[in-house]
Amino acid sequence: MNVKSITIALLSFIFVLMFSACSYLTDFYIQNLTGTKKIIEINYNYPVSKAINNDPAGFGFNYENEILSPKAFRKIKNPKSLEKIEVKDSAIVLEVPPNSTTRIDKSHNGRWRYMIKSVEVDGKAFSTIALQNKTKLISKDYVYKIE
Repeated sequence: MNVKSITIALLSFIFVLMFSACSYLTDFYIQNLTGTKKIIEINYNYPVSKAINNDPAGFGFNYENEILSPKAFRKIKNPKSLEKIEVKDSAIVLEVPPNSTTRIDKSHNGRWRYMIKSVEVDGKAFSTIALQNKTKLISKDYVYKIE
């Protein structure tokens, strides 16, 4: 092998490694640590009602009736599905059970921060920047705790 072949092979290998690690899961969870159900309104930056009509399965909200880490949540084979109370043009209203963990968005590379405009918990709105400051980053997942 000559130097040119080795250089091309090495650069190709580095290029593949660089781009294979560019995408990682960054799910967004809400843990309701209280003993009461909470009303959550997720306000999106786009008309979510149209997106739901085009892909109803893409907007499922899974939950479990216990406080779980994101890693433990992912291991559950059939998580429960949370019913939507109301779907508005750019918002979805959910009722989060007490002492539960709910996956609000299943995304890559923190995309939820750009797709979601704000989240209201019992009428109190939090922008994604405020949420990000209040969330706990566990591995690469974001967990907001309602206490």
